[in-house]
Amino acid sequence: MHLLLPFDIVPVESQVPQSAFGVTPASERAVRYAFDVFGGRDGLEVTAIELSTETISLEENLGVAEIRSIATEVGVDADVAKHSVIGVDSMAALRAEILDVVDSEDVDTVVMGYRDGSFADAAFSGSTPERILETRGVPVVLVP
Repeated sequence: MHLLLPFDIVPVESQVPQSAFGVTPASERAVRYAFDVFGGRDGLEVTAIELSTETISLEENLGVAEIRSIATEVGVDADVAKHSVIGVDSMAALRAEILDVVDSEDVDTVVMGYRDGSFADAAFSGSTPERILETRGVPVVLVP
């Protein structure tokens, strides 16, 4: 089983020490839900996807470390990797990259936290979930 977990990192200020960054509450709820529902499966793989900019220098595995910590806390064995979306210049380009990740990583299910103004709101607003469902046949689970 391979999950795609889009997530947000906060706050977004390059002058703040790395330890001050963390996964947002909406993203954490999605991670916990994913581990609760899919955590008992053997060979669980998670690709955490984040929107990054070249002006912000985050530690490479910041979100991955937090997701792994949650997995350990809830007793789930998961192989967690990160995919950063960098340098996209439009929502169409962002959606295309997400669809490429669904294909290239052989994703079985997309699980995402949702709140207004989040990465998930931007990346998955409009027709992206519909495109994933219709063109890729991959379920999308929204966690409020």
